[in-house]
Amino acid sequence: MQYNDILKKIEQDIKNDNRTDLYRYNGLLEAIRFFSNRLTLDQITDAAFDFVNELLTVEKSAMYLFQDNRYELKKQRGVKMESSYIAVTPELSDFILYVGAVITGRDALLQYFDASIIDNLGATVMMPLGLDNKLYGFFLLSRRITAEFNESDILVCETLMHLFTNSLENCNRIERLKISNQELDEKIFNLFAINQSAKAMLTEHNLRALYLLAVDVFSELTQSAHTGFILYDKPSEKYVLQAYRNVFDSDNKKIEKISLSLNAEIIPLHQILDLADDNHRELFCKMFDNGKELLSYLQAKYVVFIFGESKKILGFVTLGQTVTGNAYKKGAFELVDSLATYTYIALTNAMLLEKVNDQKRLLQEKLERMITLNCISKNINSALDSETLIELALESLGVSFGVQNGMIALYDEDSDSLHVDKATDLSMRDLVIPITPALEPLRKGSTVFEPESENLPVILGEDIAAKIKDNAGALFIPMTLERFETVFIGAIIIFKTSAGFLSNEENTLIFETIANHMSPLIAGFKNLEKQQDILIPDTARIFGNTLEFQIDQCKEYDLEMEIVRITDNDAIPYEKSKVPEILADIVEGVYPVSFDRTEILVMNDFEIKYNLIKDSLAGRNITINRLQYSKEFTDMASFLAIK
Repeated sequence: MQYNDILKKIEQDIKNDNRTDLYRYNGLLEAIRFFSNRLTLDQITDAAFDFVNELLTVEKSAMYLFQDNRYELKKQRGVKMESSYIAVTPELSDFILYVGAVITGRDALLQYFDASIIDNLGATVMMPLGLDNKLYGFFLLSRRITAEFNESDILVCETLMHLFTNSLENCNRIERLKISNQELDEKIFNLFAINQSAKAMLTEHNLRALYLLAVDVFSELTQSAHTGFILYDKPSEKYVLQAYRNVFDSDNKKIEKISLSLNAEIIPLHQILDLADDNHRELFCKMFDNGKELLSYLQAKYVVFIFGESKKILGFVTLGQTVTGNAYKKGAFELVDSLATYTYIALTNAMLLEKVNDQKRLLQEKLERMITLNCISKNINSALDSETLIELALESLGVSFGVQNGMIALYDEDSDSLHVDKATDLSMRDLVIPITPALEPLRKGSTVFEPESENLPVILGEDIAAKIKDNAGALFIPMTLERFETVFIGAIIIFKTSAGFLSNEENTLIFETIANHMSPLIAGFKNLEKQQDILIPDTARIFGNTLEFQIDQCKEYDLEMEIVRITDNDAIPYEKSKVPEILADIVEGVYPVSFDRTEILVMNDFEIKYNLIKDSLAGRNITINRLQYSKEFTDMASFLAIK
């Protein structure tokens, strides 16, 4: 070849290289424009493979991307790779961190890849793709179609590497930003939902309605298809299923009554248990004796505990599979955590309010009882004699305090027994109850209570106990006076109340109060009756004795006699008749035998005296009867038989 030909060839190569460089520069500009767009990871890697092969005119190439914890072969050109993947090695894992650049040469590649892979492809260059400081993937390149790679080709490789990496990073950041925006939107919605739900729960003070509301809130906000609400029940000391919602069966309103006993020795470390985890499921079943049955019935996937003070488990909510069938998002559990807190506050408020209302209701009942007791005291104080007092007291016990079977008995010291004065069962009146050893505490002012009906014969004796059919045991309330020594007056005896039991402490206290109020009144009436017997003549007895004497006189001397009987229809026990007072100065032999009846003994001038009596009582609401000896009566027995 002549010298001039050599020069021409050199000039032509220079021109060809310049054309190649110009083509590559235009290609790089096009790549920059393309990868500046918003692309997905697949779009970036697919386009990157095409740009590498186009700009570098590669003879053989392969692209591997990280997937399933290894590098999978995604694309290849000019070769059929024997292996579809490359295992992750420590060298490849740390490549971006310690190298992060294009490597060339067989020796350099052998540090990272098996010789069979390099020989299969004839690889001389490895172009990495970095993402988050990790090796996301790489290109293995053999050579150009026309020649080996030169420095200019390696420079293009590095430029493309940076361009692809930046595009991958941008795409990744955009995806993260989208996820962050989505999570932020979810958090904003969750906060709004929590705010509205908290308002609804905190304004609901009815516990039953709150149970149903809590289930609806958890179900709606978490999209749980099966939601259960279990709460601690203080009376039974168990955890009871209070509400359940199945979104696929809205008509099913009836729930099974399931209760659980807690093993207090086992304390959960997490507020939320994932029942897909065998350890969590086993922990729950160990905590609650009937836990497996409950989880099965509620189709539970998660358990959310509601903790109270000192980590005490107030209750828990179970969440089933989501309505869509998808897994729960992380934000859902943050939402559940907040809802559990508000649910605890709402439940605590409702329970405290219910307790306050119960206390208010109890105080109102106590006030009403005190008012009733005050009225009874007034009624008792208005009694004019012991018989009326006892009758009023027994009637008040039945009307105001639900005494269905009871009696009031007075103590007779001579016979050492209780004499029944008044009883709700009229057949029990005038019954005599001996003071048995079981009743001895009554003398000292102590209450005697026997809750078992079978033991009444021991207290009352066989005969009396057999007569008391309807009873719930017996309660003896003593009526005593505390003087130098305890004076036993009598007892209020209760066999049955409308409540069905006698052991109500508050009722017993009221009965004792009534008994203590009656004791001095009955004692006073007894003393008054004794004084009356001494100071006031017994007119009825005097009349009886006088009439009996006159009957004998009439029989012996054949005399006439007439009794004028006057009944005052306006007289009442508290206001005696005025008839005796009116007739006292008009006729002799006037005998007021009761509060409304007056007997007049007439031995002569029958018509004159009758007319005097009739005229003196004119205008009064009275009834006058004339009873003649030998006609209406002949002796005391026939007189007493006249009504």
